[in-house]
Amino acid sequence: MSLKRFQFFLRHIRFDDKTTRSERQRFDKLAAIREIFESFNSNLSKHYNLSVYTTIDEKLEAFRGRCSFRVYVPKKPNHYGIKIYALVDAKLFYTAKMEVYVGQQPPGPFEINTSNIALVPRLCEPIWGTGRNVTTDNFFTSTDVAELLLRELCLEP
Repeated sequence: MSLKRFQFFLRHIRFDDKTTRSERQRFDKLAAIREIFESFNSNLSKHYNLSVYTTIDEKLEAFRGRCSFRVYVPKKPNHYGIKIYALVDAKLFYTAKMEVYVGQQPPGPFEINTSNIALVPRLCEPIWGTGRNVTTDNFFTSTDVAELLLRELCLEP
């Protein structure tokens, strides 16, 4: 694709209805991309079977634009960006499920708990009951999370 054609698409393709965005943003910070992100996210696990080894981690997608949920992490190479939590195949690095960290959502249908004890089960939902190995870093590691994963991911009751 030529640069000129790409720039044309960039200027004219919209995945969001600007006329209703302000109304939706009152109860959802991710309103501008919610529909396409959820569609993409649901298709991730439909078309790939994860290997026995998976990992849950966070990543910081570099972004310096205006965004209410942009975060600053001084120890990352790109200090500013959008934080994304992901369930990834540890063998081929295929992402099976993602969740964008938007901070504190306004009260409503998209208000969720972002603690590690609530986040890990949401990310592991596609692999419940399969006996897969889940590796996490220190942010997601606690005895409560380990006991939950042991109960829910193991094949035995």
